[in-house]
Amino acid sequence: MALAKVDFSLKAISPITDNLGITSQTDLVEINLFLFVKIVRARNLFAHNGHNNLDPYVEVTAGRFLGRTFCLQGNTNPEWDQVFALENDQIEKEGIKTVEIFVKDNVARYDPYLGMISLEIFHIPKRFPTDSALAPKWFVLEDECKRRYRGELMMCCWIGNQADEAFHEASHLQLGHVLISARHTLNTCSRVYIMPRVWCLRLNLLQVEGLILEIDDPSESSDIFITATFGNGTRTLASKSVKSNNGNPIWNEKDILFAVAEPLDEILFLTVEQGTLARCKRLGTCVFPVKKAQTPLQNPDRLVTMDVIQNERFFVGKLSMRVTLDGGYHMFDDDPRYSTDVNPTDNGVWRPNIGVFEMGILNATGLPEMKPQGRTDAYCVAKYGSKWVRSRTVVNSLSPKWNEQYSWKVYDPSTFFIISVFDNSQLHEEYIAAGANDTRIGKVRISLSEMEINTVYNYSYPLVQLQPSGLKKMGEIQLSFKFTSPSKANLYKKYTMPMLFPQHFEDPLSQAQLYGLRQQTIELVRSNMSKAEPPLRNEVVDYMLDSREIVWSMRRCKADFERINVFLNCLVGIYTYFDDVRKWKDLVSPIIAHLLLVVLFFLPQSLLPAIFLALIVHMLQEFQIKPKTLSHADLHLSHVHTASEDELQEEFDPMPSKFEDIILMHRYDRLRVSAGRVVTQMGEFAATMERLQSLLSFQDSTATMLVMISCLIIGIVALAVPFRYLVFVWFLYFLRHPMFRSPFPPFYENWIRRMPSKLDSMI
Repeated sequence: MALAKVDFSLKAISPITDNLGITSQTDLVEINLFLFVKIVRARNLFAHNGHNNLDPYVEVTAGRFLGRTFCLQGNTNPEWDQVFALENDQIEKEGIKTVEIFVKDNVARYDPYLGMISLEIFHIPKRFPTDSALAPKWFVLEDECKRRYRGELMMCCWIGNQADEAFHEASHLQLGHVLISARHTLNTCSRVYIMPRVWCLRLNLLQVEGLILEIDDPSESSDIFITATFGNGTRTLASKSVKSNNGNPIWNEKDILFAVAEPLDEILFLTVEQGTLARCKRLGTCVFPVKKAQTPLQNPDRLVTMDVIQNERFFVGKLSMRVTLDGGYHMFDDDPRYSTDVNPTDNGVWRPNIGVFEMGILNATGLPEMKPQGRTDAYCVAKYGSKWVRSRTVVNSLSPKWNEQYSWKVYDPSTFFIISVFDNSQLHEEYIAAGANDTRIGKVRISLSEMEINTVYNYSYPLVQLQPSGLKKMGEIQLSFKFTSPSKANLYKKYTMPMLFPQHFEDPLSQAQLYGLRQQTIELVRSNMSKAEPPLRNEVVDYMLDSREIVWSMRRCKADFERINVFLNCLVGIYTYFDDVRKWKDLVSPIIAHLLLVVLFFLPQSLLPAIFLALIVHMLQEFQIKPKTLSHADLHLSHVHTASEDELQEEFDPMPSKFEDIILMHRYDRLRVSAGRVVTQMGEFAATMERLQSLLSFQDSTATMLVMISCLIIGIVALAVPFRYLVFVWFLYFLRHPMFRSPFPPFYENWIRRMPSKLDSMI
């Protein structure tokens, strides 16, 4: 009943109309003017009032709003090169007339300031994005008695908008009572992050020659295996065990796969072990720099021989292996069901891009209070492909306005755009000291295949969180976005091509290998994002990439079962209809059926044209009821309304389980993992059925138009060519020899795979 009172629907909002004539970088967002103050450096500062130390910093004040630069210790000619910004709406709302810049000394806290500059906002020039950057100049500082101070400050001040290059670098002035310390203001800035290229490292172990074994009985064989570990020790994989008593064990097993990120400066440690995984003895170690690995195109059969060393000096054998860097696979970081990219690592084999996706992050409303005193410091993180975007943090606001616009190149239309909202907990010392995480508020997925080309969408998406206590609405986020494609021919061609690249079909990886590589790739993304400034924290990356393993969920099981029942009911309905015709339950349908039978008896060649004509008519009927909005979170489809609190707690139960009994815990975990796989297969079957249905329903308008054209062409060919020839050619093609078959899936399979399904609306 609680869900019925909350509006979880997707709402269309008014498009942005007033953009002040600027359409290149901000045509999807509302243009906001900002007061920018750039503090470059100072000179000839001196300490006074009897102390010799000088730790200068600059304070920018506009009404109740305040911002501070870093404090530079013991420097009379400091350089800051920092930009501050204040939204013009706040200036007008507060009636601010002047902006004041104070140079202060952190040592002499009793001094009001060393010098200051006061500027009338009315006289500050306006700068448009097409103009060059405003040149800073020296200003003579004045003391508190309005006398000239001998020190000078280089700065500049202007009024611009979001398209200004200083916008993403600026620290926004905050109210004095919620002021963020200077060293944490960087956590409020917007940033663009680019993921490194992640390669698949193939390790093929062949054998070890001349290995010195420690065995009591020479007639008995020892178990020998090799562990491969990267330098930081976080990723370790073991080979299979082989029996050997002569010191020349042979493996030649299937490749061990690692995910490695550029610049490929990691070290691979290979350790030869004797015994079992639980109890083993180290025989020797060798070290292989990843940079020495070659790609398959360079020398795929190159054999690498390395000395196995014990205690860093004793030679105990030679290890033969092959190590290659394979860039033909797409290394999945996000959930494969909602992939934002399908390109392989090697960008030399990428297909040309088909367009550009542009996103305007407007604002959010109704966000919950995430901190004491009713505070929320919200920011957005958006991802498509290897490009991540972090918006600026709007401090202390339950209705933040971002009005930031970004763009991404699109290489495949059957991909998803992901954007999430978080509460920033890295702004104040007490939260940082307590190890607080950035709290997730909600996530939105947008399917590019459902979008019309060159159409602007303006929507208010509900932000929902499924928690162990139930579903909770966390507010709404308003977005404006569009997908532009200059060549529709290239777009149509994509629907007949495999989503993944040839390597995935010529040398396919198992599900276990794909899962292992994805977990390693996520770990590399975490490590890379944590090194940026400001960093994207691990909890943010995990939420964006859906890193949690899929386990048993009663809610999802019910949802997938109902999705399958929809199509089973359609089959039952068709059988029931024909049974009613056979039993003459009404007069019209049997007469029509007999007329069709007579026509097909005398004109069998019209069978296929009639079928395809019927499909075209059905699709034209579906056009009348085509979806008016893009897909979004469907609560009833996801069975959120029927899930009990106990079922949700089971779904969110961590791995391993939190049950105290050890035996029950292991049995329960095995059951959940197995059931999770069954649920995944049920979902895949349901998604396939829904994709077949979406071919005819204009959910993907481009694909449905192509189906209509294909039906028309096939119908004309079937009308012109005798039916027996069509059947003969089809059977001849169907029974062709395997040597004439391609490892790639046929075009119609690729086509169906690209279709949207209700999986896109699942929570």
